[in-house]
Amino acid sequence: MRFSFLIIILPGILLAQNKPDTYDIKHPGPQPGNKCQDYLNIFERLPVEARYGLEIEDGIIYFIFPSQYFFELLFDKKTDGIAVDIIRRDQFKCYQKNSFTKSWANRGYLLPPIYKEEMLKNSIPNELGYVLIKYGKLPDQFDPLSIECNLLVLQKKYLCRYHAFSNLEYTNWDLLEMGMYRDSISSFEIEQKHYEVTKTLNFEIPFERNKDVFEISDIQPLYDSLRLTDYFIEEISIKAYTSVEGSLDRNIQLQNDRAKSIVKALQTYQQPEIETYISANENWVEFLNDITDTRFSHLINLSKEEIKAELAKDEILKEIEPILMHHRKALVQLKLQKRFTSEENDPEVLKTYFDQNIQSKNISEAIYIQDIIFEKIRDNQLPSDFIGKLEVPEESLYGPLLNNLAIFNYESNDIFLYENIMNFEKLLAILPQNIKVQYNLTALKIKAWTEGELITNKEDILKSIQELERNGLEKSLVTRLKVNYHIILTQYNQINGDYKSKNSSLKQVYWLYSRLNLSDQDLLSLSKYLAVYSKFDWAESILGKRIHDLDVDENLIFYYIRLTINQPKKTKQSAYRKFLLNAIDKNSQRFCDLFLPTSQGGYTFQLLDDEYLRKNYCENCYTQ
Repeated sequence: MRFSFLIIILPGILLAQNKPDTYDIKHPGPQPGNKCQDYLNIFERLPVEARYGLEIEDGIIYFIFPSQYFFELLFDKKTDGIAVDIIRRDQFKCYQKNSFTKSWANRGYLLPPIYKEEMLKNSIPNELGYVLIKYGKLPDQFDPLSIECNLLVLQKKYLCRYHAFSNLEYTNWDLLEMGMYRDSISSFEIEQKHYEVTKTLNFEIPFERNKDVFEISDIQPLYDSLRLTDYFIEEISIKAYTSVEGSLDRNIQLQNDRAKSIVKALQTYQQPEIETYISANENWVEFLNDITDTRFSHLINLSKEEIKAELAKDEILKEIEPILMHHRKALVQLKLQKRFTSEENDPEVLKTYFDQNIQSKNISEAIYIQDIIFEKIRDNQLPSDFIGKLEVPEESLYGPLLNNLAIFNYESNDIFLYENIMNFEKLLAILPQNIKVQYNLTALKIKAWTEGELITNKEDILKSIQELERNGLEKSLVTRLKVNYHIILTQYNQINGDYKSKNSSLKQVYWLYSRLNLSDQDLLSLSKYLAVYSKFDWAESILGKRIHDLDVDENLIFYYIRLTINQPKKTKQSAYRKFLLNAIDKNSQRFCDLFLPTSQGGYTFQLLDDEYLRKNYCENCYTQ
C-alpha cells in the first residue's frame, strides 16, 4: 500500500453552507480553540515527522496513523472521530469559477463520520507499529484516479481540523557523494609529458539574432582551444537558449538548429561520431532578472503572451535589444577522450611499458599507463581480464597503483560491498599510513552502515573520521564524511526513539553543509533528508540559492516547487514567477503534472484554488 502524507494544513473553518447534510458534525464557533483545546494540545505534541493520511485501495478508503500511542490520545472519547471529504478534479477548471460545496464543513462530497468505537472495530492489525483503519467504501460514482480525499478530524463531534494532502516525495534521498580518492600524476608532469586521458570542458557560445547556421569558421576558435588534435569529442551536451520575443515554436526551432549546427561543425574535425544531447528553451529566467531594475520592470507582472505582444512593438523591441542580445546563447559541455598513439593502442606494448616502469620504479609513468588501460577496458577496447596481467608489487612504493586498482575493481566489478571493504582493509595493512586508502575504506564503511551494523557501527565510523582528520585529510572531505555520518545517525536515533540525539544530528548536518561546495545532486539529497524529518524551512533554504540560476538541475528545481508551492505568500511574489518560469522552461510537462491528482503522482490539483498558480497553470498547460 502506498501512503500519501500530510503537507497542506488548512486551519480554521470553511464558510457558508447550502448543503444540508453535514451529519452530526458540529461547528466549533468563531474560536475553535475553545472546543478543540484537548485535540490541539495533543496535536502539538505529535512528532513533526509523524505523518498521517488517507489512502484508497481497491475502492476502500483507509485512514493511516503513525503512532498507536498518539492515536489513543487523540481519539480517547467515544465522540472523537474522522470524516472524509471527496474533492473532484473537475471542480477546478480554467477560465471558470471553482466549484465548491457551499458548506461550512466541507468543499466536496462529505462521507458520514466514524467515531472511536467504529474506528477500533475497523482497525487492521499490522507489524509496522502504525494504526490502519478501514474507513469505508468509496462511492461508485467516483473514479479514484480523478479525486482527492481530504480529512476532517473531530473531537466531541466538533470539527477541529481540516486537512488536504499532497505528494512531496519524502523518500529517495541519498548520502552526499563521497567518491573514491585516486592517485594521479601531477599537473606539471601531465603538461610536460602527457595529456589527461579524459576531461570535461564547458563553454558558452553567443548567437546573433535570427542566425541559425554555424559555419566551420565560427567554431574554429573553439576547436583551437580544445586542441582536438590531441583529443576527440566523446559526448556533447548543448542547452540552447533564445531570447523571448517572437513565436515560441520559431524560437525553439531556431535554437535546435543552432545547436545542431554546432554539432555538425565539430563533427567535421573528427571521425568518431559524437554522442549528442540537445535541449532548447526560451530564456525567461535571465529576461525577468535583467529587466527588474529597468523601465521595463512592469513586464514582470504580465503573462508570457502579454510580454510577447509588448515586444512585438518595434519601438520597444529596438530599445530592449541590448538586454535581449545576451540571452541568445548555448551552454555547451564537452566530454573529451585523449587520442592515443599507435603504441598506446597496442595491448602488448602497453603491458611492456607498464612492466618496464614497474621495474624501474617510475610510478608516475606507470600511473599514466594504468589510466589508459582502465579507460580502454571501460570503453570495451580491452577485455576486463587484461588488468589481471599487470603485476604490481604489494609494497608501499607502489601504493598509488594499488589504490587505483582497488578503486577500479570496486567501480567496475559487480561484487558485494563487504568484499570491497575486505580488499581495502588488506590494502591498508600493506599501506597503513596511506591517507587515500584510509579515506576510501571509510567511505565504503559508511555505505555499508546504511544497510545495518553487521560490518561496522557508529563508533567504528566516528573513529575512522577522527583519525583521518588528525592525519591531515583535506577539510572538505572530512566535512563530507561527517555530514554523511550524522545523516545515517539521525535515522538510527529515530528508529531507537532517541529524539534528542536525532535532533542534535539534524542540526549538525545543517550546520556542516554550509562549509561545503555542493553539487545540485548533493543539495537535493540534503534537502530531501531534512524534509523526511519535517525540517521544511531548512530543506527549502538549502535549495533557495540555486533556483534562479539558468543551469540549475531540473530535479532540484522541481523539488523546491514541491516544498514551497503550497505557500500563498511565497507564490504571489514576482521572484516566484521567475522561478516558476525557469521550471516551466526546463520541463513544461513536469510542471503541468504537478496539478494532477495525488493518485496519479501529482502534487495536488487543489493548488488550483490559488489564483496565481491557477493563472500559471492555465497559461502553460490548459488546452481546449
